[in-house]
Amino acid sequence: MNDRETRRYDMFGRVQIFGSCNAADFATGSKAAGHFARLAQIIWDLDVEKARQGGGSATAKELLFDSLRLDLQSIARTARAIDVGEPGFADRFRSPENPTQNALLTAADAFARELADPAVVAKFLAYELPADFVAELADEVAAIRSAETSMQSDDQSGVASTAAVGRLIREGMAEVVQLDAIMNNKYARNPAKLRAWDSASHVERAPRRERKPAGGTPPGTSTAAG
Repeated sequence: MNDRETRRYDMFGRVQIFGSCNAADFATGSKAAGHFARLAQIIWDLDVEKARQGGGSATAKELLFDSLRLDLQSIARTARAIDVGEPGFADRFRSPENPTQNALLTAADAFARELADPAVVAKFLAYELPADFVAELADEVAAIRSAETSMQSDDQSGVASTAAVGRLIREGMAEVVQLDAIMNNKYARNPAKLRAWDSASHVERAPRRERKPAGGTPPGTSTAAG
């Protein structure tokens, strides 16, 4: 949610609390009770849409790439040790100089092709790499590509959630407009409760940006010659 929507969401919460605290003033099934109930459902729906706008998939993908980068470095380091006795061997296992995500995946695919040969794998195992290091490499690449697909789906879901949030905010504001008319009538002779309602249903304004003085002169600075 953006700042404007968040301020209205916060107001909905205050109105809901006001309704709960003054529920005894409204008969079950009354118009006011219906509007409070619909607002409560809107708040619930907004919480669901907010959760859908989270960025968990992106964080998981970054962790997977960190693990892949470390594994590629271990394989490349071991290849350099093997290269001492077999010149040219390390050229087949070079870590990317610029470890972008695409470069890491490209290197992982290249390493996997070389490691399809059991005799090559045996050379690495002699240097105490884990027995399942080839399978681990394949699992990491598969997990990353699965995460990328999930993120694409999340992006589409995020667009839908953004639209849903806008719709729910509008619906919530409509409920508050109805409640405002009821509260002003209900509490016309009860100034304390009317003030409490006005406070609850008030939407906070966005902080005003400080204006820069024209011509670059700071406020309060005298331009008169001394």
